[in-house]
Amino acid sequence: MKNGPAMDTHQTTAFLNETLYDSWNRFVEESPQGDVFCYTWWLDAVTRGDFKILAVWENNRIAAGFILPFYGSGRINEPYLTRTTGVLYKKPGSESPRKRLSQERRWLNALLDQVDINSFVQMCLHHHFTDWLPFLWHGYRQTTRYTYLLDYKTTSVEEIWRHISYRQKGIVRKALNNNLRVEEDDDMARAHAFSCRSYGRQNRKFPYALEDLLRLDDAVQKHGNRKIFKVTDAAGCVHAVNHVVYNRNGAYHLLSGSDPRYRGLGGHTLLLWHTIKYFSDKVPIFNFGGSDIQPIEDHFRSFGGIQTQYFRVYNDALVANREGLRYHAGQMTHHGREILKALRRRRITEYPAFIYKLFER
Repeated sequence: MKNGPAMDTHQTTAFLNETLYDSWNRFVEESPQGDVFCYTWWLDAVTRGDFKILAVWENNRIAAGFILPFYGSGRINEPYLTRTTGVLYKKPGSESPRKRLSQERRWLNALLDQVDINSFVQMCLHHHFTDWLPFLWHGYRQTTRYTYLLDYKTTSVEEIWRHISYRQKGIVRKALNNNLRVEEDDDMARAHAFSCRSYGRQNRKFPYALEDLLRLDDAVQKHGNRKIFKVTDAAGCVHAVNHVVYNRNGAYHLLSGSDPRYRGLGGHTLLLWHTIKYFSDKVPIFNFGGSDIQPIEDHFRSFGGIQTQYFRVYNDALVANREGLRYHAGQMTHHGREILKALRRRRITEYPAFIYKLFER
C-alpha cells in the first residue's frame, strides 16, 4: 500500500506517513467528524505511537480517513479517554443529500476493504457520522449510545440557564451563597486525584494511571486544547476539579471529581455551570460526553442539553471473546471465594474431597 496521495484524479486509498500528519490535522479541523481526539498528536500520546490513519485521496486531497489505534498490535481498539475516533469525511459542498450519501459510502467501502475485521475490536464514532450500513455489510455490529450536547450557535447562555433543572439552579445558587468561586488551574495531578476520589466514592477504581494522564495532558497543553478549572472556598480548600479538551469544532467534558467532604456545598455543579458559560463564545458545541450509568446520565441531562445518539461499532467475535474471558475470570473469583468460606468451616482432612465436589457442580 502507498504512503501518500495519488498523482492523478482517481480515488486512491493509502496509509499516511508522518510527513502528511500536518495535512491530516488540517483535515480534522475542517471535517464535521473532526474532534480533538482525532489529531495525530493526541493519538500519538494515547497509543504511544501505535496508530495508523488510512485515507482516501481524491484530486490529491484527503476526502475521508479512518483512524486505526493500536494497528501495530493487531487489535484496533479505542484508546483511553478518547471519546470518538473512527471515520472522518471532508466538509460537504453543494451536492445533494443523495449524492453526498453515495460519496460517503464509496469512501467508507474503500476504507473498510483495506481493514482486517479480525483485527478490529471496537470504537465509538462521532455523532455526525450517521450511516453505519457499510460497516454492517462488512460484518461489523453496532450499539447506539447517547450523549448530551449544548449548541451555542442556536442557544444563548440565558436560554441554557432557563432550560437547566430547578434543582441544579438551586445548587448553583447555594454554592454562590457559600462563597465558592471557580478558578483556572494547571495541575493535572490534582485533576487525577479528584477523579480518583469520585470513583472511590462509588467503590470503583479510577482506570487511568497518572503517568498516562500526564503524558496526554502534556500533548494537549502544548497545542492549547485544554482547560482545567477548580472550585475553592474562602479558606483556599479545593472542592472540585474538572478537565475539558476542545478544538474549533467543540469542547468535551473529559474528567471531573470532587472532595466527598464538600459535596453538600454545591461546588461540583457550580463548576460545570461555569465551564458551560466559559466555552459559550469559544466553540459551537459543548459535549457532556454521555454515560450509561444512570446517576451520571441524570446529572448531565439536567443541564438541558439535547440528547444525541452516536454509534459504537465493534467486531462481535472479538468482543464476545473478551466478554467470555471476563465471565470465566468472574467464575474463578466466585469459586475461590466459595472455597475460602467453606474451608473455614471444615477440618483439614476433609479439604481434598470437598474441593473436588465444589468444582463438580
